[in-house]
Amino acid sequence: MYNPYVTKECISPEAGIKYADRSINQEYQVNESDALYKIFIKHGWSWGGNWTNKKDYQHFEKNID
Repeated sequence: MYNPYVTKECISPEAGIKYADRSINQEYQVNESDALYKIFIKHGWSWGGNWTNKKDYQHFEKNID
């Protein structure tokens, strides 16, 4: 809910609508100043909040070769 998946067509979960506006700093949201973000990025993960066509603020992924 605090870190929703956002596209032009939808916000999921629906209860996350008020958290989709990332210009408002809210408790529990992941952002680039968050310790969680910094730890994942330091270890080679990428974050869905940096995607361009859609945003998935709860999503981290790492390509494993």
